[in-house]
Amino acid sequence: MSSDNIAGASAHFPGLAGVAAARPIVPELTFTHVLTALVALTLVRIIGLHFSVVDLFFDEAQYWTWSRELAFGYFSKPPLLAWVIAATDPICGSSEACVRLGSPLIHLGTSLLVYAIADRLYGRQPAAWAALAFALGIGLSFSSRIISTDVPLLFFWAAALLAYLHLMSKPDWRWTLVLGVSFGLGLLSKYAMIYFLLGVAWACIYDRDARALLKRKHIWIALLIGVALLLPNLYWNATHDFLTFKHTGDNISGDGFRFRWTGAGDFIGSQFAVMGPMVFASFLWIVARHLGPRVTPQDKLMLAFAIPPLLLVTALSFVRGANGNWAAPSVISMTVLAVAWWFRFGWKHWLRGTITLGLFMQALLIVSDAFATRINIPALGARGDIYQRTLGWRSLGLRTADLARATGARTVASEGRAETAAEIYYLRDEPVRALSWPVSKIPDHQFDLTRAMDSSAQEPVLFVTYCPVVSRLERFYSEVTPLGDITTSTGPTTKRQFHAFKLTGRKRDIEPIGICSEAAE
Repeated sequence: MSSDNIAGASAHFPGLAGVAAARPIVPELTFTHVLTALVALTLVRIIGLHFSVVDLFFDEAQYWTWSRELAFGYFSKPPLLAWVIAATDPICGSSEACVRLGSPLIHLGTSLLVYAIADRLYGRQPAAWAALAFALGIGLSFSSRIISTDVPLLFFWAAALLAYLHLMSKPDWRWTLVLGVSFGLGLLSKYAMIYFLLGVAWACIYDRDARALLKRKHIWIALLIGVALLLPNLYWNATHDFLTFKHTGDNISGDGFRFRWTGAGDFIGSQFAVMGPMVFASFLWIVARHLGPRVTPQDKLMLAFAIPPLLLVTALSFVRGANGNWAAPSVISMTVLAVAWWFRFGWKHWLRGTITLGLFMQALLIVSDAFATRINIPALGARGDIYQRTLGWRSLGLRTADLARATGARTVASEGRAETAAEIYYLRDEPVRALSWPVSKIPDHQFDLTRAMDSSAQEPVLFVTYCPVVSRLERFYSEVTPLGDITTSTGPTTKRQFHAFKLTGRKRDIEPIGICSEAAE
C-alpha cells in the first residue's frame, strides 16, 4: 500500500494507524476498474446459468416452492431467501437460471462491500484486489451458480461489518440504522448471523475503540432494530412449535455426539476450498502470529470477525460432522486480511495465484455445468459422476408428467423432501397438485406442513416412491395399480430409480404411510 493509501486509511479510521509501507506487487486499479471487472464477471455468471444443464437441486426447488407460499418462517430456514426468489421471478420467470439469478447479483453487491471494508482499513489498492480475490474465491464461484441461504447471509454480514467499522470511528445514526437492518436481515437469511455478536465481543479483546463503542447507545439501538426485524419470524416459530429452531438444533446435534479426530481434520481441510487455499493458509499463518508486532489493529479487527465462526464449527466438528460452509461468514474478513497482508509484505505470488486460480475455477465451473450430463471421472469410482446429486430431477418431473397425463391423475404424491420438492417444481405447469405423503405423524419437512397428503386428495392419485412395497398402499386404496419403474439418469454411469402406482378407491382416512421397511414386514 502506498503512503497515500496508508494516510487515507488512517483518516478513514482514526486510532488505527501503524500499517507498514507496502511494496507494489500488482498493477494499480481504480474503483472503475474493479466495478467493471465485477460487473463483467457477474454477466459471465448469468450467461453461465443460462447454458447450465444442472437440474434444480432439491434444496433449491424447496426454496422456490417457499417463494410461492410467502411466510415469515419455514420448517428448516428463516424466510428471506424465499423473498429473494420471489423478487427475481418477475424479471425472467421460474426457470432454473432465473431461480438462481439472485445469487450472482447479490454476490456482486457483497464484493463491493468487501471493497468498502478493505478501503476503510487498508486503502484503495488492497481494497481493489480484496474485492477481486473475494469475488473469484473458489467458494464464491461455486456459490454463485446455486441459490442458497449463504448468499444473502454474506451480503448482510459484510454490510453489518462495514457499518460497525464506521460506528467505531464516530457516532452516526445512519450507520446505526444500516447495522441494525443488516443484522436483522442477516438473521432472516440464516441464524448463523448470530456469530456477528461474537465478533463484536472478540473485537473488544483487541481494540479500545471497540470497547468504547459498547458504552454508546448506537450499538444497542442497532441490536434492538435487528431483533425487531426478527420478531415476525420468532412469532411464526412460536405458533409452529419452534420448528425452525428445533430443526437447526437437530442439524447441530446430528445423530449424536461422539469424539473423533478425523471430523475436525475434514472440516479444516474443507476450508482450503471454501475460503480459498492461499487465503486460508495466510489466515492460519497470521493467527499463529497475531500477538506479534507485525499484526496491526486493523488485522486484529478482521481476525475478530473471522475466528469465532471458524472456532465454533471446528469445535463442533470434533464430535459430529460439520459442513464446510457452516463458517462461511469468516471469508469476508479473512479475505480482506489476507490481501492486506500480501500487500504489506510483498507476497505477490499469493495474490496472483489466488486471482489466477479463481479465474480458472470460474471457467471450469461454467464449462462443467454446461456439460454436466456427460462428465465422469473414472478415478473417483462410484463417485465419478460428480453431478449425480443434482441430476435426474428434471427427468423425474417429465416422466411423472407423462404418467399423470396417461392415467388421468389429478394428484401426484411422493414421500421424502427431495422427491416432493422436485415434483412440485417440475410439475409447476401441469394441471395436477403435487403433495407429500408424510411418513410419520411428526412433520419431517415443510411439505409435510403445507402440502400433506390427506383424504381430500383428488383421485386418481399417482404415487411416486422409492419403495416397491404394495401392501402399505393397499391399506388406504382398494385399487393399487403398479405402473412400472421410473429410472432417471444422474450422469453417464449412474441412475436413480423410483416406482409409480395409480391409486383409486380410497377406503379409509389417509394417515402417515410409514417407512418402507415397516410396510415390508
